[in-house]
Amino acid sequence: MDSKGISTVDFIFTIFLSLIIVIVGLNLIGNNLEDEVIMEEELNGRMIVDSIANSINEVNSNNLGHIQEISLPKNISNKSFSITINQNEVLIEFGNRKGESTIFPTRLANSNKDIVNEIKLYPGESVKIQKSLDNNNLTIIQIYNI
Repeated sequence: MDSKGISTVDFIFTIFLSLIIVIVGLNLIGNNLEDEVIMEEELNGRMIVDSIANSINEVNSNNLGHIQEISLPKNISNKSFSITINQNEVLIEFGNRKGESTIFPTRLANSNKDIVNEIKLYPGESVKIQKSLDNNNLTIIQIYNI
């Protein structure tokens, strides 16, 4: 073989090796970016749940008649979500993920002061959280749409 043939083989081998390194590098960068997006979605969901739980706990720890209003975002990174509040925790579901935040055990009621086991909240809603008494003079936390 002459020197021109060896140079061509070396050049092709170098290009092939460089191409493999670039493909592996781009794959790693793509995976890291996808992980960042997932972490951001989970963080946003967690912030929503913690905010609702903190509002409920704050209303519960104040005097009768204390009210807080909260507004839910329309989505989390273009994904719809739902929130379930029960007597001791706030749960969020979006995509295939779930998150929770605990609250002080409390009796939940709707706007008519009817005791309920859980309350569902959906994107874009604005709700009031109010501490009041039910018909038996027991403390309740009312959660209802504005």
